[in-house]
Amino acid sequence: MDNRYLENVIAEMKPFLNENGFKEVDGIYKNDKKAVQVEYSDERQMYVLKTADIEEDGSFSLGEASAWLFDDSQNAKDAEAVGIDFVSTIKSELGIKNKRSSASALVDLPTVSKDGAYNITAFTKKVLDVFPALKEEYKSHVSVYGNFLYLNFFGEKLVPLIKDVLLENNKKSVKKLFDVLQNGYLQGDKDTVNTIVAVVAAACVNDEAVKNNAIAALGDNQHFIDALTQFIPVISSNKKLSAALLK
Repeated sequence: MDNRYLENVIAEMKPFLNENGFKEVDGIYKNDKKAVQVEYSDERQMYVLKTADIEEDGSFSLGEASAWLFDDSQNAKDAEAVGIDFVSTIKSELGIKNKRSSASALVDLPTVSKDGAYNITAFTKKVLDVFPALKEEYKSHVSVYGNFLYLNFFGEKLVPLIKDVLLENNKKSVKKLFDVLQNGYLQGDKDTVNTIVAVVAAACVNDEAVKNNAIAALGDNQHFIDALTQFIPVISSNKKLSAALLK
């Protein structure tokens, strides 16, 4: 993949960079405190944000601050989302708090379609029912990125919650969560099934206790168990999946 969308990422970042005194020299944006560079890694198929604090003598050493999976299936709109995320990272490093946007109030929560199709939207609705605190997070995510980047959202918000539930291992909480996961696995479309396996596997990476409790929660659903145990090492060895699902 070439860098044809790099300018879209930068364009999304430019208003913030300009407002905060960043000037570009040889692809690096600097103000008196921070240096910033955005690159596309063909090997990793990711946009990479590098940042550095600028020393009193003007020297700096760039290091990776954030990375965003971006392959040939994505487009200019997705590139804008990368720019938004990178600006958020830079703000955090500079200690700038995001202003709460009223736009999130206009975002509708996901609903089940009238035809009963079990897709990502239906699964998301079920997840938000189990974890109501994620409803505002969902609205904020959609208002910021303009659409629902479900793999990134679930990687950041849902995977840690699955892990927490499995570590606590309260029977009622585990059953409530895994009823949703198993129903989605059995009834969902291909994207939904793949996503469910991915988020549960991500929660189990490098944690045998979580993995064992997840397998126990799946009971006699051997098909799901096999999919889960086969996918855990895939996430561990795949940089793109790790970046999307392990935050």
